[in-house]
Amino acid sequence: MKTLVRRRRGPAWGPLPLVFALAAGCGGDDEPAPEPLRIAVVMPLQEGASELPNFEWALEAVNAAGGAAGRPLVLDYYDPNTQDLDALADELAADDEHVAVIGPAGSAALAQVADRFVAADKPLVSTTSTSDDLLRAYGGKGAIWRTRESDIAQTELLVRHARAGGAKKIALLTSLDVSGYTFFAWFGFFARELGFADEDVAIVTFASEEPCNARVMEALAGAPDFLFVAPGSPIEMECVARSLPPSGQPRPRIVFADTGLDPYALADLGELAGGLEGFVGAGDEAYEAAFTARFPGERLPPHGPSEYDAVLLLAYGLERSGGRGGVALIDGIKEAVDGDEALAGAGPDADGVAATLAALREGQRPALAGASGPLRFEPDLYMDLASSTLAHYVIGDAGLALDERFSTADPTFLTSQGAFVRPSAAPPDTEQSSWTPAMPKTDTWAVIAALSTGFSNYRHQADALQHYRFLREMGIDDDHIVLILADDLADDPENGASGEVRNVPGGEDLRAGAVIDYQLGIGAEDLDRILRGEVSETTPIVIAPGPGSDVLVYLAGHGGAEGIPIGALTPEDGLTGGDEVFSPDQLRLGLCALAAEQRYRRALVVVESCYSGVFGEAASGGLEFGCGDVEGDVPLEGVALLTAANSREVSYAGAYDDVIPAWVNDAFSRALADNLTPGRSLADVFADAYRSTAGSHPSAFNLAHAGRLSEVQIDEFFAP
Repeated sequence: MKTLVRRRRGPAWGPLPLVFALAAGCGGDDEPAPEPLRIAVVMPLQEGASELPNFEWALEAVNAAGGAAGRPLVLDYYDPNTQDLDALADELAADDEHVAVIGPAGSAALAQVADRFVAADKPLVSTTSTSDDLLRAYGGKGAIWRTRESDIAQTELLVRHARAGGAKKIALLTSLDVSGYTFFAWFGFFARELGFADEDVAIVTFASEEPCNARVMEALAGAPDFLFVAPGSPIEMECVARSLPPSGQPRPRIVFADTGLDPYALADLGELAGGLEGFVGAGDEAYEAAFTARFPGERLPPHGPSEYDAVLLLAYGLERSGGRGGVALIDGIKEAVDGDEALAGAGPDADGVAATLAALREGQRPALAGASGPLRFEPDLYMDLASSTLAHYVIGDAGLALDERFSTADPTFLTSQGAFVRPSAAPPDTEQSSWTPAMPKTDTWAVIAALSTGFSNYRHQADALQHYRFLREMGIDDDHIVLILADDLADDPENGASGEVRNVPGGEDLRAGAVIDYQLGIGAEDLDRILRGEVSETTPIVIAPGPGSDVLVYLAGHGGAEGIPIGALTPEDGLTGGDEVFSPDQLRLGLCALAAEQRYRRALVVVESCYSGVFGEAASGGLEFGCGDVEGDVPLEGVALLTAANSREVSYAGAYDDVIPAWVNDAFSRALADNLTPGRSLADVFADAYRSTAGSHPSAFNLAHAGRLSEVQIDEFFAP
């Protein structure tokens, strides 16, 4: 590795205190200078530059106060554009020279290297990553920190902004890369939570590497009052601006989310950008004033406050750890950010940093203040800031102008109580029907299918195997279960637990002993035949229920408005669909065929996918349409459908196993599995799963015709 030459800038927010010279070891000949504490910075550098100004600025404040634990800090810069990131991460995670690492830039790069630092117990601080997936994966594991708040809170702010602006209909146009995915994932959830009807919410995604014009028109087609845009690249940002109706012509309010792109790039488009709005991360007002004074004529950098705070966070942690790295530093950072004592003069300027370090040195527990605001972190998770400030801007004739500021610490924000928001409304009423089966139960038949493929979709197959394992443990024979999955996980070279498939981190192997009937070499029509019990050349193994049979169907995969594509690799595949999509109409008509032939007593369908509510909604051809030619004409009696999300929401991954390394379950399916205790009612199991699932509204359909679920024990579907 090549360490770039450093140079020291002038003082931060005031004169350089005399204590710096003493603490830096410039005293008498008998006192050698203390060894510095070295921090690696893995960030792109501008051509000809050897450092980044906000990091250097914070470094001066810390070293002017005597450094941390009596030792000066030194930053060593490594530009990932000039060397292999994986090799660099391996070396930095393992070396003893650096106590911590700042960087790399962006959520994708952080995801690429994070497991190495978790395994090494070495703090890694990101200043630009805001993906909520990474908070789910690494929150609470100690080594990974971000001086940002995830985009979950900003998504809530966007929806609140529309509500405050009197919007009746809203739309989101977003990329599906790491910059935009959190907005895609949470927009529908917050729209429901904040009172928008599902039909008044539209979500349109950018197609990969395609012109955006058609997507912009699609997003505008529903005549929303607000169109929010979460682009994943400067090219997408400019494309949207060029595709919009000109300012002055009828169009909704166009609001850009802060996806890490420089909003001044929009303003630089001139007349094209007139009237556009947006949000951008904002720092403490004192920081911004000081930045302007220190760097006259420079625009406020989008990540400046978080870069400054990364150095402060490590300095305060090192003060608590006595200059030790590893687990001691992780614990030191936690102890520092947990401080809640008011400290006079605390702040991010040189005097405030000196006061804070002095207080920590004396064993006090001061509340930390950074350039971005209070350095308070998510309880227990620690990894992300608990709140942040965002500024609203409008682009006018004079360019980009900031007006209002919004703090996500506002107690009216749902995210102010924790990043992962759960549904606030009560679970659906599962007691709407008085229907009862006509005869006693004779047996159980099940179809368990994971319809995606590829190691990145590990969780879908793991969830399917978990439900299969539970059925087998409850005594259902294999000849009454049709198990469908790609079976490409256990021997995948990426699998860190070779030969195994787990559904919880460190859990038991679920692949052993599983009898797989179809390895996903089937189409949508084949799945339809299996559900209907129609033996054919391509479907020799099917279910064979009778009038006394209870039928369980579990489907997992990537979903969209058309249903679940078979063999989908990515969420985008789920949204765009294709020829092999298992649709709500197919599921409904298959069950209608069984009903017409009196081939079930009760039926329970569970769908684990994004937009899974489409399988229930009548408007999508789902179960509630019924079996006649007219909606509701012939209801599907005795069938209940449970879905991981409604028709506008994403279904979330649940737990990440860094040994595999992969997401090993989906949140809703795992919550169901955790509550499948013999003797419990289906109503109670669903209610508990509903309350514990963050980011979506698990839904129940056909409840007017399914019977009282409180009177249905899970044994009816998961036991012989």
